[in-house]
Amino acid sequence: MHGMALPEPVSARDRLRQAVTLAAAIAQATIPSLPAVMGWGIAIGQRANADGPLPATPAGYAFSIWGPIFAWCLVYAIWQALPRQADDPLARRAGWLFAGAMAGDALWAAAFQAGAPVWLTAIILAAIAAMAIGALFQVEAWPGPARPGQVWFLIAPLGLLAGWVSAAAFVNLGSALSEAGLTSLRDGGGAAAPALVAAATAVALAVIARARPFPTYAIAVIWALVAILARNGGNATGITAAAAALLVTALAVRSWRQG
Repeated sequence: MHGMALPEPVSARDRLRQAVTLAAAIAQATIPSLPAVMGWGIAIGQRANADGPLPATPAGYAFSIWGPIFAWCLVYAIWQALPRQADDPLARRAGWLFAGAMAGDALWAAAFQAGAPVWLTAIILAAIAAMAIGALFQVEAWPGPARPGQVWFLIAPLGLLAGWVSAAAFVNLGSALSEAGLTSLRDGGGAAAPALVAAATAVALAVIARARPFPTYAIAVIWALVAILARNGGNATGITAAAAALLVTALAVRSWRQG
């Protein structure tokens, strides 16, 4: 029909993206287990808790979210690697950034387990969050309606990963600042730790307002904030996390209803 754009033929770049995405998802899911499976490096939880977690760190149970993230990202990687998905327009738009975020996550795990400086791991995690959020904006900018497969195999897992790493990036930043001498971040009743939670929340609210991501983004952020409340209870950091969770919930519900 006149005026209808034909899809671009599958290219070597498409095949490369499919292969890189699959490799990144596998690496993301397997590298964190190397200390337990092969005895290489320091387990992430062991190193993270060596000096005691910061008040702005979610309670330990919250990190179980990595299981669904790894599994869902693997499902996405397998789905997009199917021959018939090579020319998927949404994967073409957001796939490279999504793959970069997963590859960065694998790099972060390897660096952290190898004992890399905390400031370096903070930079890596910030880059991961930037790529994942960038992929969300690419999804939002896509003009076409998403098919069910695109929603559940690409958009939903991307949102879950982006939401969690955008919160985790501030935790890692807090650890780097604390190690650099800002020890007030270790006082849950002071001002520094609540400010860190507020900064992470401000980023999440901006992403929800501008990118209008799938609800999995807000779910991951709220999961982190509620776990910070669980760690801190009624001190200033806990109260800030509780208020932040309510704000994120309200904006996410409003965005979803308008979308």
